[in-house]
Amino acid sequence: MTVSVEFGDGLLSVPLCDVNAGLSILTYNFTYENPGFYDVVVSAYNYVSNVTKSQAVGVYEAIVDVDISGNSTIRVPPGLGSWRISAGPDQARLDDIVCVWNMGSNYADTSYSVAMLNESTPHEVEFTYDRADTGTSQTISVNCSNAVSSQNFTMDVEVIWDNVTLGELACDNSTLWNHSISCQLTIVRFDTGACFEWDMGDDRPPIYYRDGYCAAQVYAASPTYVQVVTHETSC
Repeated sequence: MTVSVEFGDGLLSVPLCDVNAGLSILTYNFTYENPGFYDVVVSAYNYVSNVTKSQAVGVYEAIVDVDISGNSTIRVPPGLGSWRISAGPDQARLDDIVCVWNMGSNYADTSYSVAMLNESTPHEVEFTYDRADTGTSQTISVNCSNAVSSQNFTMDVEVIWDNVTLGELACDNSTLWNHSISCQLTIVRFDTGACFEWDMGDDRPPIYYRDGYCAAQVYAASPTYVQVVTHETSC
């Protein structure tokens, strides 16, 4: 019989050849020069019959030079951030890859089909962290892959509460020594918690009151004469 093979790249890649009757497996080796999807067609015929077989072949670029970037700090509310997977200068265009994202503790994986990725077209996602995430460091992990390669990425994100907005501070004008003084601080915006540093003007170390999550590392409790009145936000 006579066999011919076309590899779908527009050329008759393998010329006609004669095959003897004793051969059970016929092997061709071929290298594609460009990525894409090709139909390989094999034709075999003799004087009495003609048989044609075909198979689709996907040719992919390897994932070798891509990286992750985006927000390293998220403020709640609103808690919204954006991150991207970008191709570097040594990365050829990638087509039809899949990127699986995990946004941190207690979050499930989310899969995205990316039709094309190159230097000018990144793959971008947005995600909103909620109030329960404040005060934590979340690790974003991403796996991008195609049929011939894959690459993993990680990025740490600090989730913090919204800014506290303070109003007026009013304290007693005078007091006897060794007697308490009363100060009231109006809090316009408190949200998920804050830490307060009080300097009473007597050259003692600052006094800290902690509520919820603090960005700074402070004492676990106030060391001296500040008492917090619960639910009234006054000291």
